[in-house]
Amino acid sequence: MNSAQHIQNIEDHGYSIAQDAIDLNFCDEIRNEISRLEKMGPPSLQQSEFTGYRTLRYFDLLNKAEVWERVAIHPLVLEVVRGVLGDDMLLSTMGTAVIDPGETAQAIHCDDQLYGMRRPHKNLVCNTMWALSDFTESNGATRLVRGSHKFDHYPQYSRDTSTEDAKPLSTIAAEMPKGSICFVVGTCYHGGGANQSNERRWALTINYCAGSQRQQENLMLAHSRTKLRTFPDELQRIIGLRASLAGVGHIDAGDPRSILDKPN
Repeated sequence: MNSAQHIQNIEDHGYSIAQDAIDLNFCDEIRNEISRLEKMGPPSLQQSEFTGYRTLRYFDLLNKAEVWERVAIHPLVLEVVRGVLGDDMLLSTMGTAVIDPGETAQAIHCDDQLYGMRRPHKNLVCNTMWALSDFTESNGATRLVRGSHKFDHYPQYSRDTSTEDAKPLSTIAAEMPKGSICFVVGTCYHGGGANQSNERRWALTINYCAGSQRQQENLMLAHSRTKLRTFPDELQRIIGLRASLAGVGHIDAGDPRSILDKPN
C-alpha cells in the first residue's frame, strides 16, 4: 500500500480508499467474532436515528477478544493515520458498523464535530472504515462529500442527505471491494448509506485522534491494569500509555506506563 499517496489523497480530497489492505482471511476472522458477539446478546449502545435502528454497533472491543488488538494496531493503517495526525496519535474508538437490509441513510456529519472547534483547524481525527464485505451503492456504502474537509463550517445533522443550508449537497458512495479500507479525515462530510439490498454490509469504524485530544472511548479506565499489561507495546502507546509530544498525558511528570508497575 502506497501510504504517501493515501496521505496526499486525504489532504486533497478528505478521504482515500486503499484496496487489498486487509487479508481476506482476517476479514472472515473478524466477521466470525462479530457473529459470536451477536449470539451473546445485543450491543449496549442505545439505538437512535443517528446510530441506526438496523445497524449493529458493538464497542469496548478490546475487552472482547484478542483479534481486536490486531485490528487496532494494523501497521498499514497506523502508517497512514500517523501521516495525517502525527506520530503521537491515539486510538479514539473502535466499533462494528454492520448495516442490515432496510436501514436508512445516516445523517451527514463530521467525526471531529464533537470537539466543537471552529474551522479551519489542524487535523484532529482520522477514521478508518473497514470493508469486511463489498461496499456497494445499494448495500449502504458510506456517502462522502468530496473536498468538504476544506469547507469553513460543519454540516447540520439531517436525515436528508441531499441538502444542507438549502444548498444541494453532492455525495458519492465509497464503493470498494471486501478487504479495503476507506480513510476519512475528521473534517470530511460523510454518513452511512441506506441499505436497499437483501444483504448485510459488514464493516468496522476504527477512529483515531491527535495526541492532544481526548479519546471518544475512555480506554484507560475501560481495562484493568492486568489487562493493560497483556497488550502489545504499540497498543499500550496508542490507547494513552504514552505522553504526547507536548507532554500531555504524563503521570507524575513521567512515563504513564509506569502505572503498570504498581499494584492493581
